[in-house]
Amino acid sequence: MLDGWAALVVDQSPVLTQGKEAVSASLTQQEETADERSESDLVPETDPADQSGDTSAPETETASASAEAEEAEEQESETGAESEAEAETETEGITLDLSQVKTSQIKVDNHTEGLNPSVADYWEKEPSLTLQPASAGPQILIMHTHATEAYTMDGDDVYTESDESRTTDENYNMIRVGEEMKAVFEELGFSVVHDTTTYDYPGYNGSYGRSLEGVQSYLEQYPTIQVVLDVHRDALIGSDGTVYAKTTAIDEEQVAQVMLVVGTDDGGLTHHNWEDNFTLALKLQGAMLALDDTLPRDIDLRSQRFNQHLTAGSLLVEVGTSGNTLQEALAGARLFARAAGTVYSQYVVSS
Repeated sequence: MLDGWAALVVDQSPVLTQGKEAVSASLTQQEETADERSESDLVPETDPADQSGDTSAPETETASASAEAEEAEEQESETGAESEAEAETETEGITLDLSQVKTSQIKVDNHTEGLNPSVADYWEKEPSLTLQPASAGPQILIMHTHATEAYTMDGDDVYTESDESRTTDENYNMIRVGEEMKAVFEELGFSVVHDTTTYDYPGYNGSYGRSLEGVQSYLEQYPTIQVVLDVHRDALIGSDGTVYAKTTAIDEEQVAQVMLVVGTDDGGLTHHNWEDNFTLALKLQGAMLALDDTLPRDIDLRSQRFNQHLTAGSLLVEVGTSGNTLQEALAGARLFARAAGTVYSQYVVSS
């Protein structure tokens, strides 16, 4: 949290540095306390009856639990879609015309304190993302820092809870959603690894630190991986206990809306990739809008890093909320993967 000169002075002083561990322990305790705060404190920002848009307060679990990542690491208007996004983007089985997407359609919910990136400016940029052909090795890693997150039970989708709206049963938690994405990406010709490790059970606190180590291990094993998707579901509960779903209807199917969360260096940790991550998020948002303008929620820009500093293609993906059903989430996951696949295909180099 210190600037360069202050950090240098402290590091050179044995008297000052002897208190480092105590300060770190105190900050960690504060972060864990924030992670454990009740979801019932959430109050919708606008009328929750409008479920087609982003009508609620920032979710607690992803926003506050991101502080866990810091435990394990050191401090480190309207324009048309132009350039490559101007042309139709096609992947096997789906074609999206991104030239119809206007930057005014792309909304960013900025929760940082010191950043104010222009959507129009970043829309014109290209992320530093290069994907090798699928034949060279895995291109995409799907994983879940909070794998046990689950949805509202409905129909045959009934599970044993490990905690409220959580289960270790992989048929009903985020691992099931990740499998749905994996299947679509593979159908589109991508090589995908799905990390099904349960980083948030039996202990929730520290899950981002554990998932950081997990992702680093996969990147070492498969250096061709450049896209890392940390797939979650949101949790929106009003002060009166009402559980809110984020649902839309697409082709007469009930679909969970999808929110991209982008971490930054605003919290003080080194994150050289955040602008690439943000640029990529805009492209993915544009692709979802081109598919159906009710599919995406506003992009959530955060001060925390969410382990996204590891690659230029790292993002956190929130598929629906605990108020959605699993079937709605699976529908949202399929549409997101199809939209994202059209974008990723632009960055695959020729074999």
